[in-house]
Amino acid sequence: MKVMGEKWRGGNVRSGDVRGLLAGCFSTSPHLDLSTKHSRRAFSLLEVVIALTILAMITTTLFAIIKGSVKGASDIERLQRENDQINRFLELTRQTFQGLPGSAQLTLTALGQTAGSGQELTIAGVPTCFGFGLSPTSYEDTIIGLRPDLVKPTTDEDGLPRYTLSISRKDIIPQTDENGMALQQSADSALAADEEGRYWMPLLPGVVLLQWKFFKESTDEWLEEWEDSTWPDMIEMQLQMEGRTVPLRMVWATPETKLRLARAVNGTGTTSSSTSTSTSTTTTGTSTPR
Repeated sequence: MKVMGEKWRGGNVRSGDVRGLLAGCFSTSPHLDLSTKHSRRAFSLLEVVIALTILAMITTTLFAIIKGSVKGASDIERLQRENDQINRFLELTRQTFQGLPGSAQLTLTALGQTAGSGQELTIAGVPTCFGFGLSPTSYEDTIIGLRPDLVKPTTDEDGLPRYTLSISRKDIIPQTDENGMALQQSADSALAADEEGRYWMPLLPGVVLLQWKFFKESTDEWLEEWEDSTWPDMIEMQLQMEGRTVPLRMVWATPETKLRLARAVNGTGTTSSSTSTSTSTTTTGTSTPR
């Protein structure tokens, strides 16, 4: 550098001398210069592999979180829809049992000899029983029972039979013409007639168990069959839905029927029955005014 300065001050420095001096001062070997350039321009293979691994882990975690959130929202919506259907069915059942008229008759029939084989509850003499649809008032017998689910026969968890809670009534299917011809359904349809020719309207899908019990206070026992002309003192229903481990249990008290004496003016008397509940009172029979 001292020589270069002296030559520069002397004015005898040539361009070739300057390039040579610069090359000698700032460069070492050609091989070292080449490797330094390559190390500054690209990543190594190990660094690329580590970056891709971290990116894959982050992507997998985000996908699992999003999938869980979507499934959770779908399950919540399904449970809300299912709870709404259950509440509507329970409300219809409560209105039916607490508003039974004096002419009502309840029959509980077991479909098999073994426990859990199924039951059918027949409600007769109640025109407003499960009154909805085109004919909200009907004098036909209403039957509540389970029908096999043809779309999804078994549950996903343990493979139990899956049913649809349905009701049957002779006028449950609307007529299509003046001749009284009912709607035709295919044999594998949920609205098709059963082996007894009865049509069923589905109310609540995804049912695993439906069990009725009638309480008789005189003998202090719960019965799974009932053919007595009198009403039971209490009615119990156990309903278990798919995916729920604990069944839903509801108990209703039937209205009390009391006999009262109405005296006529001429001294003769007739009896009349009074049916009362906590919500409504229905009086049947005739009485002679004073």
